[in-house]
Amino acid sequence: MLKFLFWVALLGATVWNGFLGFNAWYNNWKVEDVFVVLVDTRPSASEAEVRSQMQKLFGLKYILNNDLPDEFFDNLSIKASGSMLEISSYYAVTIWPAGRVVNRDEDGSYHPDDLTGMDLLRDKLRIDLEFEPYAITDPSRIQAENL
Repeated sequence: MLKFLFWVALLGATVWNGFLGFNAWYNNWKVEDVFVVLVDTRPSASEAEVRSQMQKLFGLKYILNNDLPDEFFDNLSIKASGSMLEISSYYAVTIWPAGRVVNRDEDGSYHPDDLTGMDLLRDKLRIDLEFEPYAITDPSRIQAENL
């Protein structure tokens, strides 16, 4: 019976972590898809037009502003020059399988050496994922348009 419970717990933990991580990966995949659509369909658009169109496409892809951390929008880089467009960003997502650390400062940070009890386990189980969505206009497409 203990063997069975061990395997059920192990399988449950694996499925739980997979479920939590899938949402972050899926959102990144949708963001990269929006970037690719923008560089393919609007290579000569200005930065303001790209930002406006990006918000519309986020809505169509069901990406809400709270699905992405503020860091995504702070690091969003749009470089438009002629018929070439480059869009990139950088952001990190933290997954807390056992819940967030309770004993944190006012700004939300904590020092791992000061943790006790369940907060130690929460910190050890924390998963940090970093994403760098990126898209650039295909150079062969630019050459074909110039011919």
